[in-house]
Amino acid sequence: MKLRTMLPCAIFAAILCIVSPLSVPIGAVPLTLMLFGVMLCAVVLPWQQSGLSVLLFLLLSLCGLPVFSGGNSGITALPGPTGGYIWSLLLVTPLISFLCRTKLAEKYPLPGAIIACILGLPLCYLCGTAQFSLLAGRSFGESLSLCVFPFIIPDMIKAVAASLLGVPVRKLLEQHLK
Repeated sequence: MKLRTMLPCAIFAAILCIVSPLSVPIGAVPLTLMLFGVMLCAVVLPWQQSGLSVLLFLLLSLCGLPVFSGGNSGITALPGPTGGYIWSLLLVTPLISFLCRTKLAEKYPLPGAIIACILGLPLCYLCGTAQFSLLAGRSFGESLSLCVFPFIIPDMIKAVAASLLGVPVRKLLEQHLK
């Protein structure tokens, strides 16, 4: 892998390490900026690089870096009730990135990026809610009301914000890396 391919991955892994611990405890699952960082990464980078950035971020967390809400690391967070929302990002990030690069999304980059980010949310919600439901001993419906419904509007705002910032950054990056 070339340095100009690896550098954006490392930069976005660092961005994720910085924004992910920022949180507001609002219930069973805290409101964090992790999903914003992941969406931004997916909008800016191709699917392979965005997936690698998230993998690097998760590996850093498994090494004990306190990159999750409450100063938690992957050692404590991933096997816990909310861990499914975290590991699902390995699937969500490349999906959003891939959707951002479809012909239609390339033709209309901003709406395409917003739609791609929004289409990634159900996968995150499904994986996270399934793990929460299983480990917290709650029904899937109850888990949805605790862990998904309060986050839909904030996550839509994150999708728009990540797209508004990510599309121009992607264009700049593509111009400078050619």
